[in-house]
Amino acid sequence: MLAVAPVDGRRQLGFPIAAYVEAHIEQGPILEAMDKVIGAVTAIQGLRWFSIEILGQTAHAGTTPRRRRRDAFAAAVAMINALERLMVDETDTVRFTVGRVEVTPNSPNTVPGRALFTVDLRHPDAATLARLGDQIDALCRANARGCEVTVVETIRSEPATFSPKIVSAVTATANRLGLPYMKIVSGATHDAKFTAGHCPSGMIFIPCREGVSHSEEEDARPEHVTAGARVLAEVLAELATAS
Repeated sequence: MLAVAPVDGRRQLGFPIAAYVEAHIEQGPILEAMDKVIGAVTAIQGLRWFSIEILGQTAHAGTTPRRRRRDAFAAAVAMINALERLMVDETDTVRFTVGRVEVTPNSPNTVPGRALFTVDLRHPDAATLARLGDQIDALCRANARGCEVTVVETIRSEPATFSPKIVSAVTATANRLGLPYMKIVSGATHDAKFTAGHCPSGMIFIPCREGVSHSEEEDARPEHVTAGARVLAEVLAELATAS
């Protein structure tokens, strides 16, 4: 029998879940910088991804006057600079990244006729994420320099807030074990983000060297791994025996 997923894309689990707790390295540098062993994760920030394609006109670099050009890459640079200014944040909470750039025909003596770049925008506040993300299309068009622009939002994931009960259990356990801890928002997306819509969920972070992850250089100290496992075990035991 073919199972049909609900309209919102969620599939029912088929059994009750009392809680979900996930342990992970931070994948960032904050715990290490603050000399903390345990991070009690309060939330996962939301994200919006965009793909921006600019179509100009390919031309000879030596023969085409600059005023007559429709340089797709020059337009892309203007857009990125404008977006950088938009994302200025004194609290350093906004995460804005242009991680991919393509230039066509990618020739040293040719004015680029096409450029493409991506935007990764993240913030823990849904309203701020919406406000900044909703300005990207208009700002890119305002800096098109005579080129055609197509802005496509490829991913949108709203912030997730974790169970205060689980956050409190993590902090209380770390305190009881004498482990330095702090509350922290996850910058990366984890499985707990998706379970949060089904049951009380939370996360436990431990530091990783220089925040490096998904790399052969990823490294966590054995004593930190042990500390994280102890906190996880005690929190799970507490949740399992709670009435």
